[in-house]
Amino acid sequence: MTTTSKFLKNYFFGTFLIFSFTSVNAGLNSFTNLVFIDDWLIERKIDLTINETKCRASIPSHANWFGARVRLGPNNELIKPIWISVKADQIIDSKLTKIKEILDNCRSGLLFLPENQ
Repeated sequence: MTTTSKFLKNYFFGTFLIFSFTSVNAGLNSFTNLVFIDDWLIERKIDLTINETKCRASIPSHANWFGARVRLGPNNELIKPIWISVKADQIIDSKLTKIKEILDNCRSGLLFLPENQ
């Protein structure tokens, strides 16, 4: 084995080893994006302190911060800040029912597999 190939082998192995120890944002104790369903973003957080899975849904096009978005509350109620205008098709009952079902599925356990959306 040549010196160059030995160096490359060690370099790639070292790089792999370093990246295998870096942290991954996996929704543990903070919300992470899961999936977009139509205009709605589904996010998930696994709270290790109380061993609970939390999921939320919002339309992110209106604000960076979750509290300033059209969203579904903890009891799946529609929360729409008065200063935000939305397209009627974004909050029709059939779409909201679909989003609520996906949130229930998301909250039901550790494994979340959205059906064909």
